[in-house]
Amino acid sequence: MKQAPSLLIGVLCGVSANLIWGLAFLMPVLLPDADAVALALGRYLVFGLVSLGIVLFTRGAGMRGLGRRVWFTALAFAFAGHLGYYFFLVQGIRHTGAPITTAIIGTLPVTVALTGNWVRKEFPFSRLLIPLGFITVGLVLVNLVEVDWGTALGGHSGTTWVIGIASALTALGLWTWYAVSNASFLRRHPEISSSAWSTLMGVCTLALSLVALPIAAVSGGVHIEGTGSLLPLVIGSLVLGLLVSWVGTVLWNRSSGLVPISIAGQLVVIQVIAGLLYVFTWDGRMPPPLELAGIALLIGGVLLAIQRTRRTPPAAEARLTEKAEVSS
Repeated sequence: MKQAPSLLIGVLCGVSANLIWGLAFLMPVLLPDADAVALALGRYLVFGLVSLGIVLFTRGAGMRGLGRRVWFTALAFAFAGHLGYYFFLVQGIRHTGAPITTAIIGTLPVTVALTGNWVRKEFPFSRLLIPLGFITVGLVLVNLVEVDWGTALGGHSGTTWVIGIASALTALGLWTWYAVSNASFLRRHPEISSSAWSTLMGVCTLALSLVALPIAAVSGGVHIEGTGSLLPLVIGSLVLGLLVSWVGTVLWNRSSGLVPISIAGQLVVIQVIAGLLYVFTWDGRMPPPLELAGIALLIGGVLLAIQRTRRTPPAAEARLTEKAEVSS
């Protein structure tokens, strides 16, 4: 009888996390003059510093006794889910442009759901086909409207295309692996709270950021023109680091520990929808009918997936989860 409340709490946490993550789509619109790499590094530095501050303030509460293997796992997740993911995302945008890269990254809800269910064997794949079909068609419709394909498909050499698409696919693979592995880790370690795990990843992200910062500065990857652009950059970094990264990661960790990963993966669609709606609201315009249809299909796919997967009896799901953990 505890399954339904846990699922509801997990879904609400997952939706909340993705609503917060959607702010990352709005920030470049609010700060059009801010350097993307500088904003990202600022975000992860704030995420790390906030996490370090929490560790010092709480004297490491919730993290005492964690072995090196747990710390190495947090470091790997900090790279795959945060800094490394963003690095390859930027490389994809730089070499093939934002439209193509966005279209590839937009398949995350499908790749996470399919990979998660393949690894954990939570539900029969037939139960996910129709919801994922809705989500796939919805993503296609949204991209048809949002992407200027005439511009996106021109002006790039063959080598540039290969590098850009490979980078985007690497970013896609990294975050898919992170989402599935993070959920499995939290299921195996219920003694580690969502906030403690988010803080631990934040500290590891800080270490990676401190390594990446001088490299980006020397390579010319960071461009800050004048002190006038510094204050917006600091404010944007604070919002992204504290709210989007730390709070969003806490909520996502909580969701990952309660919701089947095949469902949690589909909740990532909420991030795309929220980002679009935030931008539409800021611009004061309505999305065109075709895009509204795509958004409706995205929402419908997630709701249908939740409805279809709730049919699994708790005892049967427990057996599936136990079998998946034994095989792993």
